[in-house]
Amino acid sequence: MSWFRRSNGSARVLVFNFFAGIKPRGIPVYARELEACFQRIGIAHRELRAPRWVAAMPSAVQNILFVLFEQLVTPFAARWHGCCVTVYAYNSGSLIDALAGRSILVIHDLITNRRDARSLAALYIKSCQAWHALMGRPIAVVSKHTMRQLDRIKRYQRCEKFLWANPFYAFEAALARTVARRERDARHLTILLCSGIGPNKDFRGALRLLRDMEPDEDIVVRVLGFGDDAHLAVRRLDLLPPHWRERVTVLSRLSLEQTVAEFSGADLVWVHSRNEGFGRPVMEARMCGRPVLATDIGAFRQLRRFDHVHLYRDSSFELAFKDASAEARRGDCPRASADTFNRQLEHEVSRLLRHLAVTS
Repeated sequence: MSWFRRSNGSARVLVFNFFAGIKPRGIPVYARELEACFQRIGIAHRELRAPRWVAAMPSAVQNILFVLFEQLVTPFAARWHGCCVTVYAYNSGSLIDALAGRSILVIHDLITNRRDARSLAALYIKSCQAWHALMGRPIAVVSKHTMRQLDRIKRYQRCEKFLWANPFYAFEAALARTVARRERDARHLTILLCSGIGPNKDFRGALRLLRDMEPDEDIVVRVLGFGDDAHLAVRRLDLLPPHWRERVTVLSRLSLEQTVAEFSGADLVWVHSRNEGFGRPVMEARMCGRPVLATDIGAFRQLRRFDHVHLYRDSSFELAFKDASAEARRGDCPRASADTFNRQLEHEVSRLLRHLAVTS
């Protein structure tokens, strides 16, 4: 089966990465980086992804298939192929595997745990997490910010928690081998706006902030993160007056090398969001030696230690933008290293898998 991939050796860990090859950013990237970590520390693993034909299905059908694969196909596939434990990387997990004690649930954020989150997707994720917590199964969280949030929730007290930080193996490799990068245009200040389709990304809010600014003739904005839904972002550009609209380009699906080229070719990276578990675009920008303009939220505040990260609230946006753009024009922003995250993940993965006795 082309959708069932394995590493060399006898696979002992299954990684459920349903949207690999379908969605170019977000959790699929994290799951693939997690597999790279397993490879580095000698953990034999398999990846379970959606069949190729799922990519042509409407989003609603994809989501239904996701639930069916997560709840029914994955537990039986893991047994069939002799995997001892399954890593569920999408905030939810199989009820069967949680009951059997064969699951690791990765929680990226608690956006769906808010009281006003009442969609079917939110209810599904909350139910899976509640069942996993009731069974007292191990939980991996992707950031210290999310860890602090979980520590305050009573139902997770029975679960042992591990910090599986966002790794950057593939991004580092692509950065090292990307020679033909998009050339920076000295005539313009190029801003890469990282956004997406989710309500937490608040793309409309970012456009409103841009709309209310005094126009600057040398600014151009490139929007990254919508992938195959780029046409939806283009429609929302109607919020902008003509003098801004003509300077905004919405990018469609990009390869990893093209994504690295966009970060490297920008003068300033703007990350606008209302809620995140981590701040991957913030770190990717810093790895490329670009200053960052980012919303003042907990996930982004934890990355200020890498310097050159300018945080703002809506009321202080213009001031933060001026400071960040001035630094971008100077062009003296050094690259940051993600080695701390990589090493931390390797340590915590080894600790948890030893605890579950799947490495012996």
